[in-house]
This record gives sequence, structure tokens and C-alpha cells, in this order.
Amino acid sequence: MIAMKEFLSRLRSRREIGVLGAFIALCLFFSIATNTFLTVPNMLNILRQVSITGLIVMFMTMIIISTDIDLSVGSTFAAVGMIVAILFQNGMNIWPASLLGLFAGAFLGLINGVITVKGMLPPFIVTLGTQMVYRSLALVISGGSPASVRLPNSFYNVTGARTFFNLPVPALWFVAITIVAGFILHKTSYGFKVYATGGNEEAARLCGINTDRIRITNFVLIGVSVALASIIQMAYLRGVTPTAGQGMELTAIASTVIGGTSMFGGVGTIIGAFIGTLFMGVVRNGLVLMGTSAYLIELVIGIVLISAVWFSTLSSRERR
Repeated sequence: MIAMKEFLSRLRSRREIGVLGAFIALCLFFSIATNTFLTVPNMLNILRQVSITGLIVMFMTMIIISTDIDLSVGSTFAAVGMIVAILFQNGMNIWPASLLGLFAGAFLGLINGVITVKGMLPPFIVTLGTQMVYRSLALVISGGSPASVRLPNSFYNVTGARTFFNLPVPALWFVAITIVAGFILHKTSYGFKVYATGGNEEAARLCGINTDRIRITNFVLIGVSVALASIIQMAYLRGVTPTAGQGMELTAIASTVIGGTSMFGGVGTIIGAFIGTLFMGVVRNGLVLMGTSAYLIELVIGIVLISAVWFSTLSSRERR
């Protein structure tokens, strides 16, 4: 009951209500336009499709709220997946290999954070550069070839199993991480500091908040979430390619902004990000069911992203 009241209070934000309304309207449109959209198998398929990116969207929200951005998530996704797969192929148990993968993701995120914050460089430029570096890392350690893995059932069942009580396991991870991220951002002092840093970094610093630490920690957190997403995807597909994750950063950013997070920082919620993730998944799935060309689907996604950023800019100007 308390959780439901909190959910409804979060939806009082004008932008979140608008996104939720658009999401419902979109679902109604595709349910009329196609015969299979509202079927249970398709709903589960949408959940599975958005779950991997959704893991990243939750912490991309924190990054953007604190006025940063991370364009290297797709390359980090590929690099971590290749690291874990190669360690496993060379005889390491999958559990410690995955743990090392999580540490690798955290380390790559730490590199982004330290260079951005301590070097006082634009995060767009830094993560654009590390995007190429991390992608090269994935290609070098794999030799440009995909890696297949035959995982033990004990690991597969808790990461990549296709269903658990008829629900996709990756989707369960998505929901769990959404709850964790929501608690961190909305119920802890750390979350308050994230909002303060994004709202006015100088004022937050004068209030005693270590804004540098907050921003760097955000990069580490998204690195861990990307690593987790990569491991789950690797288990689900039973393999990984060095080109995995291409375009993932754009989908994650689009989902975040569509969910109401301002590109200017200081504004955004996990609930909004969750709705934005589902919105993007429904758009892509519905267009596929309608037989839309893959090229046109990317066109629509691009238009949605531009529109969301434009609306975010207008809203920020109104608040000022």
C-alpha cells in the first residue's frame, strides 16, 4: 500500500504523467494496428528485449541528473563480455570470472569518471574517446572473433535462463535493479547529493558535498551495471561478440530522456526512466510487428530522441 502511494506521488510530475499517457496511447495504437501486440508471448518478449538496456538506463539516469553523460556503455558492454568469456574459456570458474567482469566494469567506469572530473574535461568528449578505446580492447582481446560459452546450469539458471515461473530471467534482473536504483536515488543521502550536484554543483560544494566523489561514483555505478548487463546477455545468448552493444548508448540515453530526465541535470526519477525504457521497447516492437523496415525504425527512434531532448530543453527554460 505504501509502495503504491509512493508510486502515485511520483506520477504527479507533469512530465511523467505525459510519458505514461503517451505510453498507454502507443500500446492502444499497436494493439489496434496488429493482432499479436497484446498477446502474452509478445508482452514477455518486450520485457526480455528491454531488460538488458534497462539495467543500464537506471544508472544512466543518475549520470545525467548529475550533468554528466556516458557514451562508452556499448563498448564497455562488449569489453566486459569478452573478458568474462575468455576467462571462462581458459579454465576459470564462471562465478569468479563474472566477479572479475564486474570489477572490470567498475574500473572502466572509474577511468571515465577520473578523467572527466579530475581532468575537468567534458564528459561527452571523454566518453566518446573511451568508447573507441574500449571497443578496441574488445576487438584486441578477442582477435575480432566471437566467443561461445557453455555455462553450467547453476549459473545459467540465475542469469540467462529464458524463463522462471514463465517470466524471462533478464526481466527479473531489470525489475530488481530498478528497485535498487530507485532506493539509492530517492531514499538515501547519496541520492540527495546526486540531485544537489546536478541542480547546482557550486552550491552543493559550498554545502559540504564532495561533488567530485559523487560524479566519479556515478561513473563507477554505471560501469558495474553495464558489466552485469553484459554478463546476463552473454549467459542468455551463450556467447558474446566484440561488436556487441553498438548503439546501446543512444537507446539508453533516449530512454532516460523520454522518461523525464533533464539533459541539463538536477531533474529525473527512476520511475520515469522505467517508463521510458518500456516506451522505447514498445516503439521498436510495435514497428517490427507492423512490418516496418529496419532503416525506418532507426529513423523513428532518432526522431523520438530529438523530440524528447527538445521537450526537455523547453521544460528547463520554463523552470528558469
